[in-house]
Amino acid sequence: MIKKKNVKYTFIKKDKFTDTRVSLILSLISLGVLLVTVLISFVVQAQGGIALGCAGLIAMLFSFYAFYLGMRALSEKSESVHRGTLSAIASGIMSILWIVLFLLGIH
Repeated sequence: MIKKKNVKYTFIKKDKFTDTRVSLILSLISLGVLLVTVLISFVVQAQGGIALGCAGLIAMLFSFYAFYLGMRALSEKSESVHRGTLSAIASGIMSILWIVLFLLGIH
């Protein structure tokens, strides 16, 4: 008689950082940098210098990348549509705000 092996499989559900979460976090970072740079710029009467410009440029790139991640999260079928939509809209608004601020600064 052949002995049966009792094999038990355990599946551990790992909570991974999805594109939606990363997109929302980058949008919030971009919003925080926007608020801080605008506040500092008002305090120093628009003489912030290169440090504020670099911070703004990096935050603008964060918002563009967050928008890309949000749109990519919408194309995946496994993600929640509501969170993907929220992240895409939030990062899209931040991208538009940064573009407008950049164009006003060039003018």
